[in-house]
Amino acid sequence: MNSREAISRALALNSVSLDDTALDRITAYADYLLEWNERINLISRASLENVASHHIADSVLAARLLPAASRITDLGTGGGLPGIVISILAPETEVILCDTKAKKINFLNTCVRDLNLPHTRVHDAAQTAPEKTSEILVCRAFATLDKILREGKKYLRPGGRIYAFKGRMATVQEELKALPKKTRYETLAYSLETPGESHERTLVIITT
Repeated sequence: MNSREAISRALALNSVSLDDTALDRITAYADYLLEWNERINLISRASLENVASHHIADSVLAARLLPAASRITDLGTGGGLPGIVISILAPETEVILCDTKAKKINFLNTCVRDLNLPHTRVHDAAQTAPEKTSEILVCRAFATLDKILREGKKYLRPGGRIYAFKGRMATVQEELKALPKKTRYETLAYSLETPGESHERTLVIITT
């Protein structure tokens, strides 16, 4: 099975289909992830099947839960998940990929250039101060909610929102308790389907 077939199968399990252009670009990105992951630690469980089902499909589901926005920051993007997937699916949206590790910054810049993502740029948070210009900040597998809120405010314009993609609600509940008392948030439960297994996911939306 090649990368395109694996991604198509992973998306079909979640009742998602993409047009050929988007699927081709996401496949190219997945191939970059697999190639570079042999040299630097971008993602865990880096087999083709796991990249397709646990990383690409998961990020596509996340992207489809976002409202339209002119500028989105992906904080702690790592290997570009979900930020690069958002860039591909919403090509007119400005997406800022934010990380601190030089090797990952290099990988992200390569992807932005080679995948032709003209509205996407990479922000090295270790070198440059954040800009409070985004309407939406997204996080996937980055940090606890209190840390996401504390760091995320540095990138959001007044009234901006944080979309934190988390795992099981039972675990998320403990993180919600640690947020400041007046924090405004809502949660949405959904699932990621992989071969033979269903994974509980929780989206936490925080208004700053």
